[in-house]
Amino acid sequence: MDVSVSSPVSRRTLLAGAVAGLALAACGDADDDGGVASAPSSKSDGDAGPDDGRGLALVRFFDDPSTIIGNSRRLVFGLAQADGTLREEGPDTVNGELIDPTGVPLGAVVGTRRAKDLSRQYYQFRVDVPAEGIYTLRVTPAGETADSSFTVVAPGALAFPSPGDAIEPFDTPTMADPRGVDPVCTRDPVCSFHDRTLAELLEEGALIAYLVGTPAHCQTGVCGPMLDVMLSVRDQYPTIAFLHAEVFADNAATKVAPAVEALGLSFEPVLYLVGADGVVVDRLDVIFDATELAEQLDALVL
Repeated sequence: MDVSVSSPVSRRTLLAGAVAGLALAACGDADDDGGVASAPSSKSDGDAGPDDGRGLALVRFFDDPSTIIGNSRRLVFGLAQADGTLREEGPDTVNGELIDPTGVPLGAVVGTRRAKDLSRQYYQFRVDVPAEGIYTLRVTPAGETADSSFTVVAPGALAFPSPGDAIEPFDTPTMADPRGVDPVCTRDPVCSFHDRTLAELLEEGALIAYLVGTPAHCQTGVCGPMLDVMLSVRDQYPTIAFLHAEVFADNAATKVAPAVEALGLSFEPVLYLVGADGVVVDRLDVIFDATELAEQLDALVL
């Protein structure tokens, strides 16, 4: 899929008008309303210019704003040509630096290439962001340079839960009680993550991996594989309760599902990792591979 560096990558248009005031950004069509991806600037040390498609750009695979003040905040980006065409290959790691809202470098950062069990690669960074404002990530792989900016807000400023927030109980649809959602799971065959509700699991004090996403209606092959990645690792984590909720309440994708409204989501897919105390330990937005998921599940059970 080609991604324009001048506009975000999202699926907001699919949900326009479905619920007043609610639009979900994801990994589909491009629009201009602050969706999941962007690459504000790029340059190369060679002779290539941005008009010929060569050079380097960063494509942001997360909604903005969706990052709160704190340490080890997750950022995911794709490497692209200057015209927005995502690169299929790349180095195992990408070096860069984080620049604060005043233009002061905060230190070196390293992005790790992730692609296990996925059809596309992405780079995952963990950064410390001490204050609100617009930060810049600058990467410099193999003599090329590209910048991408993102917004950091205070804890509690977002409509949806973030790390450190308690996740509210909600009766997610189950196979026994769909609660108006049809189908309960659009994966073919359906996944096995619909036996219990989120409210039940929270009441029991379970460790929870809760995915909100829609395999059948994902346009780029990210949402579906994320569910498959979870299925591939679940047997390794018998103490974690895996849960999946659909984004749409109908098979025609015309009505947003209650699970989305309950979380206040403005994007999807998203995976919430929840501790036994009901507090969000981490949130993996839009894309993750099997290796990153295993690392985060290992941390959840510690």
